[in-house]
Amino acid sequence: MQTLFVYYKLPVTEHDKWRPQVEAFQNELRQKWSGLSTSLMQRPEATPEGIETWMEIYSHDEGVTQEIMDSIAATAIAHGLPPKRMAEFFIPLR
Repeated sequence: MQTLFVYYKLPVTEHDKWRPQVEAFQNELRQKWSGLSTSLMQRPEATPEGIETWMEIYSHDEGVTQEIMDSIAATAIAHGLPPKRMAEFFIPLR
């Protein structure tokens, strides 16, 4: 089963601006894709320059398909989320 990890950097000063937007975005995705699980995390410390790293995690009982991944990307654009989003798949160790 593939899990999708999406990470990006934001200024600490924008934390309160982005959090509700990302949570609403993930809620919309869960409603659209039955069985999709989401979570939102951040690194425990910001950089000395005041930059946080956030991580969105997506998993689905049948794996995160290309169709779901494309939907996540399109919905992120529609919500005006930060454009420099890096996405990577991980699978359980075999």
